Amino acid sequence: MKTIEINNTMPQLFYIDEKWSEQFWFSTGGTRAKKYLLAPNGKYYYFKRSQYKPESENKPGKDFKYEFWSEIIAYEIGVLLGFDILRYDIAIDGEIMGCISESMIDSEKEELVEGVKYLQAFDNTYNPEDKAHQKRYTFEIIENALDEFEDGKSKDKIVEMIVFDALIGNGDRHQENWAIINEFTLFSRALNEVENNIKIRGFRSLNRFLQFIFNGIVDKAKNKFNIAGEAARLIYHRPKKFAPIYDSGSSLGRELIDEKVKELTESRESLEKYIQNGKSEIHWQGQKVNHFELIRSLLDSSYNEIVKSVINRVSGHFDEQKITNIVLIIDQTVPESHTHYKIPELRKQLIIKMVTLRFEKLRELINEGI
Repeated sequence: MKTIEINNTMPQLFYIDEKWSEQFWFSTGGTRAKKYLLAPNGKYYYFKRSQYKPESENKPGKDFKYEFWSEIIAYEIGVLLGFDILRYDIAIDGEIMGCISESMIDSEKEELVEGVKYLQAFDNTYNPEDKAHQKRYTFEIIENALDEFEDGKSKDKIVEMIVFDALIGNGDRHQENWAIINEFTLFSRALNEVENNIKIRGFRSLNRFLQFIFNGIVDKAKNKFNIAGEAARLIYHRPKKFAPIYDSGSSLGRELIDEKVKELTESRESLEKYIQNGKSEIHWQGQKVNHFELIRSLLDSSYNEIVKSVINRVSGHFDEQKITNIVLIIDQTVPESHTHYKIPELRKQLIIKMVTLRFEKLRELINEGI
């Protein structure tokens, strides 16, 4: 397995060749093109390319060319500021460049249970694929679901993740973009094994199909015996830990075209407006709010101390020069054959300005309460 490494902190460069084996049985969530790969070293990796939206009758095509860099930069900044975050490196798959991450779990002993499964086990009427239910994806439903099935520690991790998203401007922290790592139970292991081999028409997987049936049973049991939580724990007990923060590519202005990059770099007012307009995917009391409004609401809640603690930690580690160094040299290992994937200098400057301004806004929120 060929890799190139500059130092211990900056990303490695992987070359995916015929020695890597794609695992077609494994289905991946999310919107970007992904591959689940077995590497020559015996480890499993996810390779993701940047999202591309083809042209349609009503909309022009859109190429989020630098999206994978946002994932990698977010990792480097997250580590600097003390967040538990999944490592992302650079990878080349033929003509395509993207980001790559090692699997977070030992597939023989563990499973990654995405947030959506907890939300649906808590409320079997909740359907994230129904646009009418988008307002129901709130901090409150996450809080209640974790109270039902967890020991409460994961709620602090959700808050920490919200602070990180505010810092990088991530607008896509949907139900599949956070998770809890569990030990296998007998039932969950059986589901996992069967899901790898069978697909049910009308459902994304057998797991979804059986979950649908299970939720119907639980709903009736809840009304008659009030045992929904206990029944659901047959599937989702033995949580080990909240998963590292992952899938943060929808951040750092990844969607901006070059003309907009230039405008935001040159105008503080335009950059302020852009940041103000950015919304959190996690709603507050049914309303879609921007990242800083969400954090202000958390500061006015019982989560005041954990929010302050995370922001104060970020303040203690934040170093604009280190952020600048990360961004400026992030793509230095890109070979000549793929130089068109390098980040333009003006976009790098915008990323630095963006992160710095977002940090200032986080610090201002803390100062408001003094």
